Amino acid sequence: MTADTLAPLERWLWRALLLCVPVSATPLLPFGNGTLARPLAIVPAALLLILAAYRLLVLGQRPRLAADGFVALGLFTLYIVVSGLGVVMVQPPDAFKGQTPLDSLVRALLTWGVGLAFYVVARLQIRTAADIRLTLRHLFIGMGVSIAFAGLQVVAMAQHGELLRIVQAITDLIAVRYDGLVNRAQGMTFEPSWLATQIIVLLIPALIARSMARQEGVGAPASPGHALRLGAGFAVAIGGLLFSGSRFGLACIVAMLGLSVFLAALRGRIVAAATFLGVMVAGGAAVVAMSGLGAGAGATYVMGPVAYLTESADLGSLAGGDLATGLTDALALAGRFAAAEAAGLTWLDHPVFGVSLGNNYRYFGAYAPDWAFTTQLFTQGAKEGIGWLDPNSPEKGNAKNLFLRLLSETGVLGFALFIAFFWRQLFRGRPHDAFHRYFRLASAAALGFSFLNQDTFVDAGLWIPLALCCAMNHLPRHDLAAARE
Repeated sequence: MTADTLAPLERWLWRALLLCVPVSATPLLPFGNGTLARPLAIVPAALLLILAAYRLLVLGQRPRLAADGFVALGLFTLYIVVSGLGVVMVQPPDAFKGQTPLDSLVRALLTWGVGLAFYVVARLQIRTAADIRLTLRHLFIGMGVSIAFAGLQVVAMAQHGELLRIVQAITDLIAVRYDGLVNRAQGMTFEPSWLATQIIVLLIPALIARSMARQEGVGAPASPGHALRLGAGFAVAIGGLLFSGSRFGLACIVAMLGLSVFLAALRGRIVAAATFLGVMVAGGAAVVAMSGLGAGAGATYVMGPVAYLTESADLGSLAGGDLATGLTDALALAGRFAAAEAAGLTWLDHPVFGVSLGNNYRYFGAYAPDWAFTTQLFTQGAKEGIGWLDPNSPEKGNAKNLFLRLLSETGVLGFALFIAFFWRQLFRGRPHDAFHRYFRLASAAALGFSFLNQDTFVDAGLWIPLALCCAMNHLPRHDLAAARE
Protein backbone atom coordinates (compact mmCIF):
# COMPACT_ATOMS: atom_id res chain seq x y z
CA MET A 1 0.00 0.00 0.00
CA THR A 2 1.51 3.31 -1.12
CA ALA A 3 1.04 6.86 0.13
CA ASP A 4 -1.12 7.64 -2.91
CA THR A 5 -3.59 4.87 -2.06
CA LEU A 6 -3.60 5.77 1.64
CA ALA A 7 -4.64 9.40 1.15
CA PRO A 8 -8.20 8.82 -0.17
CA LEU A 9 -8.77 6.05 2.39
CA GLU A 10 -7.75 8.38 5.20
CA ARG A 11 -10.01 11.08 3.84
CA TRP A 12 -13.02 8.76 3.78
CA LEU A 13 -12.29 7.52 7.29
CA TRP A 14 -12.03 11.11 8.53
CA ARG A 15 -15.40 11.92 6.98
CA ALA A 16 -16.86 8.82 8.64
CA LEU A 17 -15.43 9.90 11.99
CA LEU A 18 -17.02 13.34 11.72
CA LEU A 19 -20.39 11.89 10.76
CA CYS A 20 -20.19 9.48 13.71
CA VAL A 21 -19.44 12.17 16.31
CA PRO A 22 -23.15 12.58 17.29
CA VAL A 23 -23.34 8.88 18.22
CA SER A 24 -21.88 9.16 21.72
CA ALA A 25 -23.13 5.93 23.33
CA THR A 26 -23.40 3.19 20.74
CA PRO A 27 -24.44 -0.26 22.02
CA LEU A 28 -22.15 -1.76 19.35
CA LEU A 29 -19.13 -1.23 21.62
CA PRO A 30 -19.09 -3.85 24.43
CA PHE A 31 -17.82 -1.68 27.28
CA GLY A 32 -20.09 -3.05 30.03
CA ASN A 33 -23.30 -1.84 31.63
CA GLY A 34 -21.59 0.81 33.75
CA THR A 35 -20.15 2.66 30.75
CA LEU A 36 -22.48 5.12 29.03
CA ALA A 37 -19.94 7.12 27.01
CA ARG A 38 -19.21 4.89 23.99
CA PRO A 39 -18.39 7.14 21.03
CA LEU A 40 -18.82 5.35 17.71
CA ALA A 41 -16.21 7.71 16.25
CA ILE A 42 -13.49 5.75 18.07
CA VAL A 43 -13.74 3.04 15.38
CA PRO A 44 -12.63 5.22 12.41
CA ALA A 45 -10.22 7.01 14.78
CA ALA A 46 -8.50 3.70 15.60
CA LEU A 47 -8.25 2.84 11.89
CA LEU A 48 -6.76 6.26 11.15
CA LEU A 49 -4.16 5.76 13.88
CA ILE A 50 -3.24 2.37 12.38
CA LEU A 51 -2.76 4.01 8.96
CA ALA A 52 -0.69 6.78 10.55
CA ALA A 53 1.52 4.14 12.20
CA TYR A 54 1.87 2.38 8.83
CA ARG A 55 3.01 5.63 7.23
CA LEU A 56 5.56 6.18 9.99
CA LEU A 57 6.93 2.67 10.45
CA VAL A 58 6.65 1.18 6.94
CA LEU A 59 6.74 4.13 4.55
CA GLY A 60 9.04 6.23 6.73
CA GLN A 61 6.79 9.30 6.48
CA ARG A 62 6.77 11.56 9.53
CA PRO A 63 3.83 13.97 9.79
CA ARG A 64 4.80 17.62 9.70
CA LEU A 65 2.88 18.88 12.68
CA ALA A 66 3.59 21.87 14.88
CA ALA A 67 4.71 20.72 18.32
CA ASP A 68 2.24 23.19 19.78
CA GLY A 69 0.06 21.31 22.24
CA PHE A 70 1.83 17.96 22.24
CA VAL A 71 4.43 18.99 24.83
CA ALA A 72 1.83 20.29 27.29
CA LEU A 73 -0.36 17.26 26.65
CA GLY A 74 2.59 14.92 27.16
CA LEU A 75 3.50 16.62 30.43
CA PHE A 76 -0.09 16.38 31.65
CA THR A 77 -0.25 12.69 30.71
CA LEU A 78 3.01 11.95 32.52
CA TYR A 79 1.79 13.90 35.53
CA ILE A 80 -1.56 12.11 35.88
CA VAL A 81 0.15 8.71 35.58
CA VAL A 82 2.93 9.40 38.09
CA SER A 83 0.88 11.40 40.59
CA GLY A 84 -2.07 9.03 40.26
CA LEU A 85 0.06 5.98 41.00
CA GLY A 86 1.69 7.81 43.90
CA VAL A 87 -1.70 8.60 45.43
CA VAL A 88 -3.42 5.22 44.95
CA MET A 89 -0.43 3.23 46.22
CA VAL A 90 -0.80 4.75 49.68
CA GLN A 91 -4.56 4.15 49.79
CA PRO A 92 -6.14 0.92 51.09
CA PRO A 93 -7.13 -1.36 48.18
CA ASP A 94 -10.79 -1.39 49.21
CA ALA A 95 -13.26 -1.99 46.39
CA PHE A 96 -16.12 0.46 45.91
CA LYS A 97 -18.65 -0.20 43.16
CA GLY A 98 -16.50 -3.16 42.15
CA GLN A 99 -13.29 -1.14 41.66
CA THR A 100 -10.21 -0.54 43.79
CA PRO A 101 -8.53 2.89 43.59
CA LEU A 102 -5.99 1.41 41.16
CA ASP A 103 -8.78 -0.06 39.01
CA SER A 104 -10.47 3.35 38.84
CA LEU A 105 -7.19 5.03 37.88
CA VAL A 106 -6.52 2.53 35.09
CA ARG A 107 -10.06 2.92 33.78
CA ALA A 108 -9.73 6.72 33.80
CA LEU A 109 -6.37 6.52 32.01
CA LEU A 110 -8.01 4.42 29.30
CA THR A 111 -10.69 7.09 28.78
CA TRP A 112 -7.93 9.69 28.68
CA GLY A 113 -6.23 7.57 26.01
CA VAL A 114 -9.42 7.67 23.92
CA GLY A 115 -9.40 11.45 24.18
CA LEU A 116 -5.74 11.57 23.13
CA ALA A 117 -6.57 9.39 20.13
CA PHE A 118 -9.24 11.85 19.00
CA TYR A 119 -6.84 14.77 19.43
CA VAL A 120 -3.96 13.14 17.53
CA VAL A 121 -6.23 12.06 14.67
CA ALA A 122 -7.80 15.53 14.46
CA ARG A 123 -4.38 17.18 14.36
CA LEU A 124 -3.28 14.80 11.60
CA GLN A 125 -6.39 15.40 9.49
CA ILE A 126 -6.94 19.16 10.00
CA ARG A 127 -3.99 21.07 8.57
CA THR A 128 -5.19 23.30 5.73
CA ALA A 129 -8.04 25.74 5.12
CA ALA A 130 -9.69 23.08 2.95
CA ASP A 131 -9.46 20.59 5.82
CA ILE A 132 -11.11 23.12 8.15
CA ARG A 133 -13.99 23.68 5.73
CA LEU A 134 -14.47 19.93 5.21
CA THR A 135 -14.49 19.32 8.96
CA LEU A 136 -17.03 22.03 9.72
CA ARG A 137 -19.26 20.91 6.84
CA HIS A 138 -19.34 17.24 7.86
CA LEU A 139 -19.84 18.08 11.52
CA PHE A 140 -22.89 20.09 10.50
CA ILE A 141 -24.20 17.24 8.34
CA GLY A 142 -23.80 14.69 11.13
CA MET A 143 -25.34 16.98 13.73
CA GLY A 144 -28.13 17.88 11.30
CA VAL A 145 -29.09 14.21 11.03
CA SER A 146 -29.06 13.86 14.82
CA ILE A 147 -31.21 16.98 15.21
CA ALA A 148 -33.68 15.77 12.57
CA PHE A 149 -33.98 12.50 14.47
CA ALA A 150 -34.52 14.51 17.67
CA GLY A 151 -37.41 16.28 15.93
CA LEU A 152 -38.94 12.91 15.09
CA GLN A 153 -38.53 11.89 18.73
CA VAL A 154 -40.42 15.00 19.88
CA VAL A 155 -43.28 14.23 17.49
CA ALA A 156 -43.37 10.63 18.73
CA MET A 157 -43.40 11.69 22.39
CA ALA A 158 -46.22 14.14 21.72
CA GLN A 159 -48.32 11.50 19.92
CA HIS A 160 -47.36 8.44 22.03
CA GLY A 161 -48.76 5.13 20.79
CA GLU A 162 -47.17 3.01 18.08
CA LEU A 163 -45.01 5.80 16.69
CA LEU A 164 -43.28 6.27 20.05
CA ARG A 165 -42.66 2.54 20.33
CA ILE A 166 -41.05 2.44 16.88
CA VAL A 167 -38.91 5.54 17.48
CA GLN A 168 -37.79 4.20 20.88
CA ALA A 169 -36.75 0.93 19.23
CA ILE A 170 -34.69 2.84 16.64
CA THR A 171 -33.16 4.99 19.38
CA ASP A 172 -32.13 1.87 21.30
CA LEU A 173 -30.23 0.67 18.23
CA ILE A 174 -28.25 3.92 18.12
CA ALA A 175 -27.65 4.71 21.79
CA VAL A 176 -27.37 2.81 25.05
CA ARG A 177 -30.73 3.16 26.78
CA TYR A 178 -30.58 5.47 29.79
CA ASP A 179 -34.01 6.82 30.74
CA GLY A 180 -35.84 6.21 27.47
CA LEU A 181 -37.92 8.75 25.56
CA VAL A 182 -40.20 10.49 28.04
CA ASN A 183 -40.59 14.16 27.11
CA ARG A 184 -37.17 15.32 25.87
CA ALA A 185 -35.29 14.32 22.72
CA GLN A 186 -31.78 12.93 22.72
CA GLY A 187 -31.12 12.63 19.00
CA MET A 188 -28.36 10.07 18.43
CA THR A 189 -26.71 10.75 21.80
CA PHE A 190 -27.54 8.91 25.02
CA GLU A 191 -29.32 11.79 26.77
CA PRO A 192 -30.73 15.27 25.97
CA SER A 193 -28.06 17.30 27.76
CA TRP A 194 -25.34 15.66 25.66
CA LEU A 195 -27.18 16.60 22.46
CA ALA A 196 -27.42 20.21 23.63
CA THR A 197 -23.73 20.30 24.53
CA GLN A 198 -22.75 18.96 21.10
CA ILE A 199 -24.82 21.68 19.42
CA ILE A 200 -23.27 24.40 21.58
CA VAL A 201 -19.69 23.22 20.98
CA LEU A 202 -19.77 21.95 17.39
CA LEU A 203 -22.27 24.24 15.61
CA ILE A 204 -22.68 27.57 17.41
CA PRO A 205 -19.05 28.86 17.23
CA ALA A 206 -18.93 28.61 13.44
CA LEU A 207 -22.36 30.25 13.08
CA ILE A 208 -21.37 33.14 15.36
CA ALA A 209 -18.05 33.59 13.55
CA ARG A 210 -19.74 33.61 10.13
CA SER A 211 -22.25 36.20 11.33
CA MET A 212 -19.65 38.49 12.90
CA ALA A 213 -17.08 38.23 10.10
CA ARG A 214 -19.43 37.91 7.12
CA GLN A 215 -17.21 35.10 5.89
CA GLU A 216 -17.77 31.47 4.94
CA GLY A 217 -14.66 30.40 6.82
CA VAL A 218 -11.11 31.35 7.62
CA GLY A 219 -9.72 33.23 4.63
CA ALA A 220 -12.95 32.72 2.65
CA PRO A 221 -15.21 35.75 1.99
CA ALA A 222 -19.00 35.48 1.96
CA SER A 223 -20.42 33.96 -1.20
CA PRO A 224 -23.91 34.37 -2.71
CA GLY A 225 -26.57 32.91 -0.42
CA HIS A 226 -24.50 33.51 2.71
CA ALA A 227 -27.38 35.05 4.69
CA LEU A 228 -29.78 32.26 3.71
CA ARG A 229 -27.33 29.54 4.73
CA LEU A 230 -26.63 31.35 7.99
CA GLY A 231 -30.33 31.60 8.82
CA ALA A 232 -30.85 27.92 8.03
CA GLY A 233 -27.87 26.99 10.19
CA PHE A 234 -29.22 28.90 13.19
CA ALA A 235 -32.67 27.39 12.63
CA VAL A 236 -31.24 23.86 12.75
CA ALA A 237 -29.11 24.57 15.83
CA ILE A 238 -31.85 26.33 17.80
CA GLY A 239 -34.32 23.64 16.75
CA GLY A 240 -32.02 20.99 18.18
CA LEU A 241 -31.76 22.84 21.49
CA LEU A 242 -35.54 23.17 21.65
CA PHE A 243 -36.02 19.48 20.86
CA SER A 244 -33.55 18.48 23.58
CA GLY A 245 -35.39 20.47 26.26
CA SER A 246 -32.04 20.99 27.97
CA ARG A 247 -32.15 23.89 30.41
CA PHE A 248 -28.37 23.98 30.32
CA GLY A 249 -28.34 24.21 26.53
CA LEU A 250 -31.01 26.90 26.44
CA ALA A 251 -29.19 28.92 29.11
CA CYS A 252 -25.90 28.56 27.21
CA ILE A 253 -27.32 29.75 23.90
CA VAL A 254 -28.93 32.76 25.58
CA ALA A 255 -25.61 33.61 27.23
CA MET A 256 -23.57 33.14 24.05
CA LEU A 257 -25.97 35.12 21.87
CA GLY A 258 -26.23 37.82 24.52
CA LEU A 259 -22.45 38.16 24.65
CA SER A 260 -22.35 38.16 20.85
CA VAL A 261 -24.90 40.99 20.70
CA PHE A 262 -22.77 43.03 23.09
CA LEU A 263 -19.56 42.33 21.17
CA ALA A 264 -21.16 43.03 17.78
CA ALA A 265 -22.58 46.34 19.00
CA LEU A 266 -19.21 47.23 20.51
CA ARG A 267 -17.49 46.56 17.17
CA GLY A 268 -20.14 48.42 15.19
CA ARG A 269 -21.45 45.27 13.47
CA ILE A 270 -25.11 46.22 13.64
CA VAL A 271 -26.30 43.58 11.16
CA ALA A 272 -24.68 40.81 13.20
CA ALA A 273 -26.16 42.20 16.44
CA ALA A 274 -29.60 42.31 14.82
CA THR A 275 -29.13 38.72 13.61
CA PHE A 276 -28.33 37.47 17.10
CA LEU A 277 -31.26 39.38 18.60
CA GLY A 278 -33.55 37.95 15.95
CA VAL A 279 -32.39 34.41 16.75
CA MET A 280 -33.05 35.00 20.46
CA VAL A 281 -36.54 36.38 19.82
CA ALA A 282 -37.39 33.53 17.44
CA GLY A 283 -36.12 30.99 19.96
CA GLY A 284 -38.20 32.55 22.74
CA ALA A 285 -41.28 32.47 20.55
CA ALA A 286 -40.61 28.81 19.78
CA VAL A 287 -40.41 27.99 23.50
CA VAL A 288 -43.80 29.64 24.03
CA ALA A 289 -45.24 27.78 21.04
CA MET A 290 -43.97 24.45 22.40
CA SER A 291 -45.31 25.07 25.91
CA GLY A 292 -48.51 23.18 25.16
CA LEU A 293 -46.76 20.30 23.44
CA GLY A 294 -45.48 18.65 26.60
CA ALA A 295 -42.24 17.61 24.92
CA GLY A 296 -38.87 19.21 24.17
CA ALA A 297 -38.70 22.79 25.43
CA GLY A 298 -42.40 22.51 26.27
CA ALA A 299 -41.81 19.75 28.83
CA THR A 300 -42.55 20.35 32.49
CA TYR A 301 -38.82 19.85 33.07
CA VAL A 302 -38.28 23.22 31.35
CA MET A 303 -41.54 25.07 31.95
CA GLY A 304 -41.97 24.02 35.61
CA PRO A 305 -38.89 25.80 36.99
CA VAL A 306 -39.74 28.92 34.99
CA ALA A 307 -43.20 29.02 36.56
CA TYR A 308 -41.75 28.32 40.00
CA LEU A 309 -39.16 31.08 39.83
CA THR A 310 -41.41 33.69 38.20
CA GLU A 311 -44.75 33.05 39.89
CA SER A 312 -44.91 30.59 42.75
CA ALA A 313 -41.63 30.94 44.63
CA ASP A 314 -41.95 32.56 48.03
CA LEU A 315 -38.34 33.66 48.36
CA GLY A 316 -39.12 35.45 51.61
CA SER A 317 -39.78 32.13 53.31
CA LEU A 318 -36.71 30.43 51.92
CA ALA A 319 -33.85 31.32 54.21
CA GLY A 320 -30.44 29.76 54.64
CA GLY A 321 -30.37 26.11 53.63
CA ASP A 322 -34.08 26.18 52.77
CA LEU A 323 -33.30 28.49 49.85
CA ALA A 324 -30.83 26.01 48.39
CA THR A 325 -33.24 23.15 48.98
CA GLY A 326 -36.20 24.95 47.38
CA LEU A 327 -34.33 26.13 44.32
CA THR A 328 -32.50 22.89 43.65
CA ASP A 329 -35.69 20.89 44.08
CA ALA A 330 -37.46 23.23 41.67
CA LEU A 331 -34.69 23.01 39.12
CA ALA A 332 -34.03 19.28 39.66
CA LEU A 333 -30.33 20.18 39.86
CA ALA A 334 -29.66 19.02 43.41
CA GLY A 335 -27.52 16.13 42.20
CA ARG A 336 -25.33 18.26 39.98
CA PHE A 337 -24.91 20.96 42.63
CA ALA A 338 -24.21 18.42 45.36
CA ALA A 339 -21.63 16.58 43.24
CA ALA A 340 -19.94 19.87 42.34
CA GLU A 341 -19.78 21.03 45.95
CA ALA A 342 -18.44 17.65 47.08
CA ALA A 343 -15.74 17.81 44.38
CA GLY A 344 -14.77 21.31 45.46
CA LEU A 345 -14.49 20.26 49.11
CA THR A 346 -12.47 17.21 48.06
CA TRP A 347 -9.99 19.47 46.29
CA LEU A 348 -9.67 21.78 49.29
CA ASP A 349 -8.54 18.78 51.35
CA HIS A 350 -6.23 17.50 48.55
CA PRO A 351 -5.10 20.77 46.89
CA VAL A 352 -1.77 19.86 45.27
CA PHE A 353 -2.07 16.39 43.71
CA GLY A 354 -5.78 15.60 44.11
CA VAL A 355 -7.15 12.13 44.77
CA SER A 356 -5.91 10.63 41.45
CA LEU A 357 -7.68 10.53 38.11
CA GLY A 358 -10.94 8.59 38.15
CA ASN A 359 -11.34 8.42 41.94
CA ASN A 360 -13.37 11.54 42.69
CA TYR A 361 -16.61 9.57 43.01
CA ARG A 362 -15.25 7.67 46.03
CA TYR A 363 -15.30 10.84 48.12
CA PHE A 364 -18.88 11.95 47.51
CA GLY A 365 -20.16 10.30 50.69
CA ALA A 366 -17.51 12.02 52.81
CA TYR A 367 -17.90 15.50 51.29
CA ALA A 368 -21.54 15.68 50.18
CA PRO A 369 -23.18 18.84 51.59
CA ASP A 370 -25.73 18.36 54.36
CA TRP A 371 -28.45 20.27 52.48
CA ALA A 372 -28.41 17.71 49.65
CA PHE A 373 -29.84 15.00 51.90
CA THR A 374 -33.10 16.94 52.36
CA THR A 375 -33.76 17.40 48.63
CA GLN A 376 -35.50 15.12 46.15
CA LEU A 377 -32.05 13.78 45.31
CA PHE A 378 -32.30 11.46 48.33
CA THR A 379 -35.94 11.58 49.39
CA GLN A 380 -37.79 10.38 46.29
CA GLY A 381 -35.84 7.37 45.05
CA ALA A 382 -33.85 9.24 42.42
CA LYS A 383 -31.37 7.31 40.30
CA GLU A 384 -28.66 9.61 41.65
CA GLY A 385 -28.09 10.37 45.32
CA ILE A 386 -28.69 7.05 47.05
CA GLY A 387 -27.13 5.26 44.08
CA TRP A 388 -23.94 7.28 44.49
CA LEU A 389 -23.55 5.97 48.05
CA ASP A 390 -24.60 2.39 47.31
CA PRO A 391 -21.44 0.28 46.80
CA ASN A 392 -23.36 -2.09 44.52
CA SER A 393 -24.90 0.57 42.26
CA PRO A 394 -23.15 1.53 38.99
CA GLU A 395 -24.17 5.18 39.49
CA LYS A 396 -21.21 7.35 40.49
CA GLY A 397 -21.11 10.75 42.19
CA ASN A 398 -18.62 12.26 39.73
CA ALA A 399 -17.98 16.00 39.68
CA LYS A 400 -20.20 16.54 36.57
CA ASN A 401 -17.91 19.53 35.92
CA LEU A 402 -14.54 19.23 34.17
CA PHE A 403 -12.95 22.14 36.03
CA LEU A 404 -13.83 20.64 39.41
CA ARG A 405 -12.94 17.15 38.27
CA LEU A 406 -9.45 18.28 37.27
CA LEU A 407 -8.95 20.13 40.55
CA SER A 408 -10.22 17.32 42.77
CA GLU A 409 -8.51 14.47 40.89
CA THR A 410 -5.24 16.06 39.67
CA GLY A 411 -4.86 19.00 42.05
CA VAL A 412 -3.82 22.50 41.17
CA LEU A 413 -0.74 21.24 39.29
CA GLY A 414 -2.72 19.05 36.91
CA PHE A 415 -5.36 21.74 36.48
CA ALA A 416 -2.70 24.30 35.54
CA LEU A 417 -1.10 21.96 32.99
CA PHE A 418 -4.40 21.18 31.29
CA ILE A 419 -5.55 24.80 31.19
CA ALA A 420 -2.17 25.83 29.72
CA PHE A 421 -2.67 23.27 26.94
CA PHE A 422 -6.27 24.35 26.40
CA TRP A 423 -5.43 28.06 26.23
CA ARG A 424 -2.48 27.60 23.88
CA GLN A 425 -4.53 25.53 21.46
CA LEU A 426 -7.12 28.27 21.20
CA PHE A 427 -5.19 31.52 21.33
CA ARG A 428 -1.64 30.96 20.10
CA GLY A 429 -0.60 33.87 17.87
CA ARG A 430 -2.59 36.66 16.29
CA PRO A 431 -5.78 35.82 14.36
CA HIS A 432 -5.43 35.72 10.58
CA ASP A 433 -8.80 37.37 9.94
CA ALA A 434 -12.14 38.17 11.54
CA PHE A 435 -13.52 34.63 11.19
CA HIS A 436 -10.48 33.20 12.94
CA ARG A 437 -10.76 35.78 15.75
CA TYR A 438 -14.45 35.19 16.45
CA PHE A 439 -14.33 31.43 15.96
CA ARG A 440 -11.76 30.91 18.67
CA LEU A 441 -13.51 33.32 21.02
CA ALA A 442 -16.82 31.52 20.51
CA SER A 443 -15.12 28.12 20.82
CA ALA A 444 -13.52 29.14 24.11
CA ALA A 445 -16.92 30.24 25.45
CA ALA A 446 -18.67 27.09 24.19
CA LEU A 447 -16.06 24.73 25.62
CA GLY A 448 -16.01 26.67 28.88
CA PHE A 449 -19.78 26.29 29.19
CA SER A 450 -19.59 22.60 28.29
CA PHE A 451 -16.98 22.02 31.00
CA LEU A 452 -19.55 23.21 33.54
CA ASN A 453 -21.91 20.43 32.49
CA GLN A 454 -19.70 17.45 31.59
CA ASP A 455 -16.52 15.92 32.95
CA THR A 456 -15.60 13.32 30.34
CA PHE A 457 -12.52 13.13 28.11
CA VAL A 458 -13.95 10.66 25.60
CA ASP A 459 -16.19 13.08 23.69
CA ALA A 460 -14.67 14.02 20.33
CA GLY A 461 -16.52 17.32 20.70
CA LEU A 462 -13.87 18.39 23.21
CA TRP A 463 -10.89 17.69 20.96
CA ILE A 464 -12.01 18.59 17.43
CA PRO A 465 -12.67 22.31 18.21
CA LEU A 466 -9.21 22.53 19.79
CA ALA A 467 -7.64 20.96 16.70
CA LEU A 468 -9.62 23.33 14.45
CA CYS A 469 -8.33 26.38 16.34
CA CYS A 470 -4.79 25.00 16.34
CA ALA A 471 -4.94 24.46 12.57
CA MET A 472 -6.20 28.03 12.04
CA ASN A 473 -3.39 29.34 14.23
CA HIS A 474 -0.79 27.61 12.05
CA LEU A 475 -2.24 28.21 8.57
CA PRO A 476 0.49 29.34 6.15
CA ARG A 477 -0.04 32.53 4.15
CA HIS A 478 -0.21 30.73 0.80
CA ASP A 479 -3.04 28.54 2.13
CA LEU A 480 -5.00 31.62 3.22
CA ALA A 481 -4.43 33.22 -0.17
CA ALA A 482 -5.73 30.10 -1.92
CA ALA A 483 -8.83 30.10 0.30
CA ARG A 484 -9.66 33.67 -0.75
CA GLU A 485 -9.58 32.81 -4.44
